[in-house]
Amino acid sequence: MMPSDKGQPEYETTDLNLTSFLRCRKYPIVRFRREGEARVMFVFQDSLELRAAIVDYVNDGPVSARSFSNTLRDLKALFR
Repeated sequence: MMPSDKGQPEYETTDLNLTSFLRCRKYPIVRFRREGEARVMFVFQDSLELRAAIVDYVNDGPVSARSFSNTLRDLKALFR
């Protein structure tokens, strides 16, 4: 957990699948930045609800397969 410029805690990940899952759960990406040629750091506003969604991801929580696939495709297209 990292504080933002505004003092709000943030959660950072380079995991594209987790990012797609969180987007399907309606958590907005606050910002992103390149970490070298092949990696992108995605930043979310941290909260207890976000942490619970991450646990859901690890435990195969449900999201729409089509939504997950489309979101993953869209995220990949941003960085080609």
